[in-house]
Amino acid sequence: MMFSTVFSTIGTDIWGSSALLGGIILLAVSAIIAVSSQRWLLWYVVGGIAYFIAVEMTHNLILSWFAFSDWHSYVAALAISWLPLATWVLYRALRYDDVSDALQREREQAKARYIEHTPIYDDHYQPRF
Repeated sequence: MMFSTVFSTIGTDIWGSSALLGGIILLAVSAIIAVSSQRWLLWYVVGGIAYFIAVEMTHNLILSWFAFSDWHSYVAALAISWLPLATWVLYRALRYDDVSDALQREREQAKARYIEHTPIYDDHYQPRF
């Protein structure tokens, strides 16, 4: 809803002096980052924009399909957008942390294969230090 509101006002006079100054500053900072050695930071900006657009699209779909209020549909869109993250965190927790039975078995097998290696000396060995 918010995203479509922003685009619906493009035809009107939204480019006042402060908005124009803010847009110029944004473009200048983006150009400075793009030519610097830290240009990989722009991918975070692009990812954030893509995430915001995906949440807005999901929000608009929920608004059109269900009889939710604007606020409830936005919360539902955020919850839907967090499902892949929750799935990934759960997968990593079960795969790599101590809650995984496979990892505990692997650690026990590694302990069984481990042989402590200490030097064996003669009875008359005298260290020089």
